[in-house]
Amino acid sequence: MEMRYNKKKPVRALLFDLDGTLLRVDMSRFIPSYVEGLAQYSGAYAKPKKFIRAKLGSIRNLLKTSGDGIMSNEARITSYLQAELDMPEQALVEMFQRYAAERLEELREFVRPIPLAKKILQDCRQLNLPLVLATNPVFPEFMIRARLRWAGLDDIPFDYLTSTENSCYCKPESEYFHEISNYLQVKPENCLMIGNDAHQDMAATAIGMQTFLVDTWLIETEGAQWPYHGRGDHNALQHFLSQRLAGE
Repeated sequence: MEMRYNKKKPVRALLFDLDGTLLRVDMSRFIPSYVEGLAQYSGAYAKPKKFIRAKLGSIRNLLKTSGDGIMSNEARITSYLQAELDMPEQALVEMFQRYAAERLEELREFVRPIPLAKKILQDCRQLNLPLVLATNPVFPEFMIRARLRWAGLDDIPFDYLTSTENSCYCKPESEYFHEISNYLQVKPENCLMIGNDAHQDMAATAIGMQTFLVDTWLIETEGAQWPYHGRGDHNALQHFLSQRLAGE
């Protein structure tokens, strides 16, 4: 359901989802490959299959349980893995460090650029508005920046990006969007959330954010049916932004 814009609420910050919005990624292959790669470093504490089950469980737990606003997503994942595997926190830290140094590039093959995405971001940067990479924070920052690099977007200066390290909530929780709004010190109604997930991204509407649903690679899952202020492919998004942000 499309909503009309209130011109009295100008856009003061732009929030972009990552996967499916700014780049293409096959998550059905990306996540298993990532977890299986990590598991190669778990031998001292757990067999790879046990680690894989625990790691996937930690991601599901992150997405299905509400944050408390105090414990970061990184801490929640660590706590879950420690409980399941009895692994010291330092051992987990070292696992991620070794994976980043030795196996991260194995994931490159699952990521593809969206040519128009870079032009859209470059145009947005010219507006001098805060630019946020509002990707669901289930991955550490090094994995987010790697995906940006593989998609040719690593030279775009985002003012903020959400990761496991700096976030206490996940989409579609309203608190996730509030965290960003509070960090930017921009009212929700002056933020524009752009994404391809009709549930997780458009949930920003719940706190009054303006939204655009990118349907080039649309994701529609069960859940609340959120309205949006604009919808279309990447060409439509480019036109929408040029019209909506003209003169702001």
